[in-house]
Amino acid sequence: MTYRLLFVLACCTTSMVNANPDVTSREYKLMLDASQFSYNSEYSDVQDLIDDVETAVESALSRNVTGTPQLTKRRTVMFFDVQGSCDLNAAGYSFRERVDNNQSEVTLKFRSQDRYISDFEDVSSSTNGAETKLEADIGKSSEAPIKIVYGHSTKAPNTRTINKVDDIHAHFPEFENDYGWNDNTSLSLVGNLTVHERVYKDVFIDLGQHDAELSVTLWYNAAPTQSSSPIVAEVSFKYEDSSADYSRKVVNRALDAFSAMQGLTSWVDNNALTKTRFVYQYDNSFCN
Repeated sequence: MTYRLLFVLACCTTSMVNANPDVTSREYKLMLDASQFSYNSEYSDVQDLIDDVETAVESALSRNVTGTPQLTKRRTVMFFDVQGSCDLNAAGYSFRERVDNNQSEVTLKFRSQDRYISDFEDVSSSTNGAETKLEADIGKSSEAPIKIVYGHSTKAPNTRTINKVDDIHAHFPEFENDYGWNDNTSLSLVGNLTVHERVYKDVFIDLGQHDAELSVTLWYNAAPTQSSSPIVAEVSFKYEDSSADYSRKVVNRALDAFSAMQGLTSWVDNNALTKTRFVYQYDNSFCN
């Protein structure tokens, strides 16, 4: 094979990758009526929801929903931005820290309804152990039964105390190169809100080529006690393929499952804010 042919093949391969960004993860999300849950009956509330999801999805797909919900994550979640202007949010970004068993992880995420625009944002990290993905977040609103946003994100282990833009630059040097923000610009906890998150998993929808894992996520605005109720509730399911080689049957079954779950009107809240939007509107004065 000649060098010229190798060059042509390499150019064509690179062009194809850039022209068709691989969406390696697809997650379907429904916001729920948080008043349906209470900390003192949390597990039984989650089980009741999963039972209804199982009935609806199995009827729609004629395929099995298996597993028993397990509390797999208990962690705190914090979003950071520039108080008074919310420059990150205005640029389409979010910067989030999660702390689980005293281990911190930060995520820089860009969202757009255009997957090409999302993919072109360089969120790569210089931190060892960082992971990057391009994900389709599929939800609904009161105006539309299907709403797709593409998130390009990287999560990275973190040992820094987050309080300046330099804490973003330390993990994400290409973000610094692209935007050139001052290292000393202060970052503040959005809405002064520290979320206490509890996530139930280990339930799976058989989509054929892929299984999708169901998750129920509950957010509390303080460490929950017996009298606590969540401020946000969400049910979602996700399936992944590192080569983005999804079959027609899989994507159609996923859509049918999502449509069936939308029919759970006693659980679904069409007017509820998504998790990130909820954080930014928790204190309306934060961005002003």
